[in-house]
Amino acid sequence: MKRMIVIPMLLLAAGCQPMTPATNTSAVRVEPSQAGYLPGTTVRPETDPTPTAVDQAMIWAERYTYMVAERDAALERAREAEREQDDAEKRARDIQIELETTRRQLDDADKMMRELQTDLDRWKRDVLGFRKEILEAQAVELEALRQIMKVLGGHLAEPDATGTEEGQP
Repeated sequence: MKRMIVIPMLLLAAGCQPMTPATNTSAVRVEPSQAGYLPGTTVRPETDPTPTAVDQAMIWAERYTYMVAERDAALERAREAEREQDDAEKRARDIQIELETTRRQLDDADKMMRELQTDLDRWKRDVLGFRKEILEAQAVELEALRQIMKVLGGHLAEPDATGTEEGQP
């Protein structure tokens, strides 16, 4: 209890008076030119070009918002590019499989064509080889028919130099 009495007494002795609400604000107001040691106000005069801390915070907040939007757009572009790359790789694999299938089919077709060419060459050789025999057989047959006609008493026309018989065009 003694302490409670001693503290206000010391304050009175030191020249401190209890605080009362000020009624006149002009008396309390301090001009910056009079008190240079006081911090500047947060309200900026119209002629001061330097931004205040609030203005700086707003500028940085706008920059941050812009950069976040740019980052999101870049991430979306990267995801889209990755999807396109995956699609391109899938198409490339599909095309590679199709190419291998086509190559196998072409190899099979090439083998078949070679076999057909071999068979055709063999057939040509056989046909051309038998051609002479066929012509000889026809000549023998014609000679036999001539002899039959002679025996039967028919008139035979002799072939001329062109190989056609007389009386025939």
